[in-house]
Amino acid sequence: MSDEETRATTMLKREATVKQLLRRAAKRTRPSQVFSVVPHTRETDANREFAPDRQSDAIVSFLIALPVFMVAHALCVKIGAI
Repeated sequence: MSDEETRATTMLKREATVKQLLRRAAKRTRPSQVFSVVPHTRETDANREFAPDRQSDAIVSFLIALPVFMVAHALCVKIGAI
């Protein structure tokens, strides 16, 4: 066997091995739901900020606290405390 034939057969074997590995990887099924690990619990919804059952009280309290903070900040700037 010549050197070129040996190289050709090894290349064919390598290509066959790579194709087989790719087929196996393509056949693997992925889990339907991926859980991210959170300390002391598991997070099941990565987009929980946008969940419909999210409490609206937090938004209401934010919209009330923001103007109060802005007025307090403006007063502190006006009297020179900041």
